Amino acid sequence: MKITTLGTSHGDCTFNRFNSSTLYEIGDALYLIDCGAPCEGLMRRAGKDFSKLRAIFVTHMHDDHVGGLTEMYKILIKYAKPGQHTTVYLPEDTAEAFYTWAAAMHMPRREDVIDFKLTKPGEVYSDENITVAAYPTDHIPTAPVKPVTFAYILTYEEGKRLLHSGDLWVDFHDYPKILLEEHFDVLVCECTHFKAEVAVPLFEATKADMMIFNHVANRWHGTKGELDFYQAYKPIKVPFLLAHDGDVFDV
Repeated sequence: MKITTLGTSHGDCTFNRFNSSTLYEIGDALYLIDCGAPCEGLMRRAGKDFSKLRAIFVTHMHDDHVGGLTEMYKILIKYAKPGQHTTVYLPEDTAEAFYTWAAAMHMPRREDVIDFKLTKPGEVYSDENITVAAYPTDHIPTAPVKPVTFAYILTYEEGKRLLHSGDLWVDFHDYPKILLEEHFDVLVCECTHFKAEVAVPLFEATKADMMIFNHVANRWHGTKGELDFYQAYKPIKVPFLLAHDGDVFDV
């Protein structure tokens, strides 16, 4: 499987990072986790075929993770090819609100090309390439009804497993415990909301073969920031990398 970290910033775009979007690619099939702006433009720059996008999995309804969805919707319906279809998995029941906003921009409702489903804990998607399960987190602890934030577990290529964390809470209490109990080939984890000294002991105990960090805080930006990041997370025993916009990983 190929991973392209399209956008790797935290809650805002910065001078060298755009908002959160990560593309997973198996064969000619594409899958997005989050679609922060400008994910459509970044996919285009990467030379990806939008008609191959089978699903978009949104971790939570913050703008930096879903703000590019209207542009993605426009491109998918404007240039739709026969048989093309994308399903968007939303963690809250907001599909009708999205359709209202799309209508305000004079975009038609095209459920034959793109439809919406509500994410619930457990398996949410499966095809011949990949199975995706939603794992509840607690990034929005004030939400009146939970869960509304999720990590996603991808199972692919004869049993390989990857966990994509999405955003976590500042005290790190919602770090997915399954990472401490079961083996994963890859962890893709944010690195903005928590302190390194809180997270490192759990990362050391994580049963993953490698870690890719995204959703990068300002403090880790630039040459000095990256050096500080690698120093802060030095105790991690497995290979780990700080992702940049446009990085590609084969896992």
